[in-house]
Amino acid sequence: MKASVLVLGIGSPVVCDDAIGFHVIDQLRKKGLQDVDIEEACTSGLDLIEIMLDYKKVIVVDAILSGQFQAGKVMVLGEDSLSATVHGVNPHEANVGTTLELGRSLEPERMPKEVWFVAVEVNDVWTVSDSMTPEVEAAVPEAVQTVIDLINGKEV
Repeated sequence: MKASVLVLGIGSPVVCDDAIGFHVIDQLRKKGLQDVDIEEACTSGLDLIEIMLDYKKVIVVDAILSGQFQAGKVMVLGEDSLSATVHGVNPHEANVGTTLELGRSLEPERMPKEVWFVAVEVNDVWTVSDSMTPEVEAAVPEAVQTVIDLINGKEV
């Protein structure tokens, strides 16, 4: 049986800072959180609909490369902030905002009522590497705590 909350780390474990979601997921698994499913995925776009079905709350952890903030900055974005995001390398993929909208129209009773996006500003999403840049690595504890706060319903 599914938990009521899903924490989903998105990215690539072999692409430098794009692994931030996976590093946060690794730390969260050690916390023994109750009623929380903790998953990772190397996907985006419409594939997220099926992953999110039947959860009350979903928290997505991913890298963001906006160029507007210092690397390592942890941000919480609500659904209203996601409509302008572009994620995915394939022109056939939908952004997160469009994905949520489509999911809610196709499966309104099964889509989560709350979706949060914990984004960490990164430096490098191109280099194949098993380590992140120092600023992004240093942001992992804050991102973990931010996710825990969202799970517990705290304002962040």
